[in-house]
Amino acid sequence: MPAPWSAYEPVVEHTLSLVPEARRSDFLDICWANDLGDDVIDGFDSIDERVVMKTAEDVKKQLEALGQLSG
Repeated sequence: MPAPWSAYEPVVEHTLSLVPEARRSDFLDICWANDLGDDVIDGFDSIDERVVMKTAEDVKKQLEALGQLSG
């Protein structure tokens, strides 16, 4: 089920503060370490691991394209 951007944003900001380029697995590591909800995990899990994202806007565009953002 899609989640709001506000649920993804803290994970995205934290991850991108640690690495200059992030992949799906980088976001999932943060999600699992912080026991985040299934909707957020599923959203990040839908991103192809080959996709490299450098900004929060890159991540948001990926999630939008995959239908993982609500509201």
